[in-house]
Amino acid sequence: MKRFETIAALLTAALLAGCEPSTNSASVNEGKRAGGILSVLRPEPITVPEGTALPVVLETGMSSATSRSGDRVVARLAEDVRVGEKVVVPSGSELRGRVTAAVPSGRVKTRARLAFDFDTLVVDGKEHSIGTRTVDLTAGDTHNRDAATIGIGAGAGAIVGAVVDGKKGAGIGALIGGAAGTGVVLTDTGKEITLGTGSRVNVRLTREARL
Repeated sequence: MKRFETIAALLTAALLAGCEPSTNSASVNEGKRAGGILSVLRPEPITVPEGTALPVVLETGMSSATSRSGDRVVARLAEDVRVGEKVVVPSGSELRGRVTAAVPSGRVKTRARLAFDFDTLVVDGKEHSIGTRTVDLTAGDTHNRDAATIGIGAGAGAIVGAVVDGKKGAGIGALIGGAAGTGVVLTDTGKEITLGTGSRVNVRLTREARL
């Protein structure tokens, strides 16, 4: 009897050992299939390269006289952003940022100054951290009331259209649209810088953005 019990135990052990590899193999195959499905459902993130231009339209008006450092700035993309032929950020996507400097006329060598940048991009309701070059605007000095100087960071500026004595200046800046009622307006009284709602500004990414 003991002999038969021993033989039965050995056969049982052999059968169990034979089943284990097939069970493990099935588990591995199942894991691979699950990973493949997840990779389809969760696509690779999209990378927008550093230096990509983002043409935006401001939804927040700003002024060197009334804005304060830290004030929120909201804008929307004026055009689709593409990487190659693919649209990666659709027109109308929201950008959020802050005023980084607002100096009224007369406080620093009579020149008004306004600066801002963006740190958040919203795509399909999801927020993404971004970095953009600061848009830094400085009004002309007391001997040059018919222009505003635009710079990016510490870079050189460009002349933009201005309103002086009821006439629109001839220069149109590279960064800000010069259409009547938009862009930078340098008034003869107070020499303040004003960016109204609907002003169009071009900013660039200072680092790649992963969406």
